[in-house]
Amino acid sequence: MQPTSEISPLLVRILYKCWSGAVLNSDEQQALNEWLAATPQNKVVYDEIVSGQWPVSDLQYYNSISYNDNWDRVQQKIAGKERPVKRLRFWWAAAAVILMLLGGVWFWKQQTQLKPEKAVQLADIAPGTQGAILTLGDGSTVVLDSLRNGEVANQQGVKAVLLNGKLLYENNGSANTIVYNSMTTPRGRQFHLVLPDGSQVWLNAQSSIRYPTAFTGKDRRVDISGEVYFEVKKDEQKPFFVNVPGRAEIAVLGTDFNIKAYTEEPYLNTTLVNGAVKVVAKGQSTILRPGYTAQIGEQGNIKVVSADTEQVLAWKNGAFYFDGATLQEVMRELSRWYDIEVVYEPGVPDTRFGGKISRDVNLAGLLRGLQATGVHYRIEQGRKLVVYK
Repeated sequence: MQPTSEISPLLVRILYKCWSGAVLNSDEQQALNEWLAATPQNKVVYDEIVSGQWPVSDLQYYNSISYNDNWDRVQQKIAGKERPVKRLRFWWAAAAVILMLLGGVWFWKQQTQLKPEKAVQLADIAPGTQGAILTLGDGSTVVLDSLRNGEVANQQGVKAVLLNGKLLYENNGSANTIVYNSMTTPRGRQFHLVLPDGSQVWLNAQSSIRYPTAFTGKDRRVDISGEVYFEVKKDEQKPFFVNVPGRAEIAVLGTDFNIKAYTEEPYLNTTLVNGAVKVVAKGQSTILRPGYTAQIGEQGNIKVVSADTEQVLAWKNGAFYFDGATLQEVMRELSRWYDIEVVYEPGVPDTRFGGKISRDVNLAGLLRGLQATGVHYRIEQGRKLVVYK
């Protein structure tokens, strides 16, 4: 079926979001409603797109269009005479790919030859959400995912309070005993924590932080794993230390920085956004400047490289952002956020990807884009993603 009314970049973006399961804002929903009301034929086209009836082979045609092409050039390619019969059908089938290339939503850059498609059953999985597990000083745990605002615990005069999706601590001044809490975000969860000194902490999926309910000593020390972003409240009398057990220590006074310390990643990365930090690892140390990353390898060697802070902080700001990432790098990110297990069959091509997309998109939308580049998959046992050529 072909649409009967004029197609615009905005409408393509709206249809891509519908196709991938993303939520429309009020303006987008109004534009979609007006387009659907224009003719019954548009409704048929819409139903075919969101139901996944458009073949991947049509999407692959648009993968050959450079993402540096401007909108006019892509329109010319789409309206070209090489494929006059399927022209409009290709346009609608390629809604997602056009946005990958030009709209800034998502693009897949493939370095290998496209392979023939194979039909697979698409099983959808919702994206991660806000949530964490709080372990109190006595070893008891509290699941924070569905709790309402209010007091979560009272430990030695210090209250842990949930307020509008973040956990904070209120000290009435009577805390004399040091009590340690731990916060853990499972796969498919992230959370915002305010430490007792007012420092802000964001935990990505599959991460943790251990900290006292009151900083009573001469310094402030926390232990972390996974990926954590800090906005440390400045206190020159109490320096702040982040320990990645057995791997590194980061010393600060007051600054904003991100630590990515997943054990399955090749490097432990500390990226500085503002201020200054000192990174120490196995006898080596370096002072970071804003806009740089300290990469720590398995042997403890430190290498300082320039950083794209927008890309580094994309997870905190609700997006995936890849730039020449390998298939394995992309899949490690997706496995943590969607709580899936990824396995690879022999012969999977060496493919690299780049682009940006909201982390609120259902897995089905991402997998459709993945399949459009010639990388195939199947879902097994509910949450196992098998990748094959």
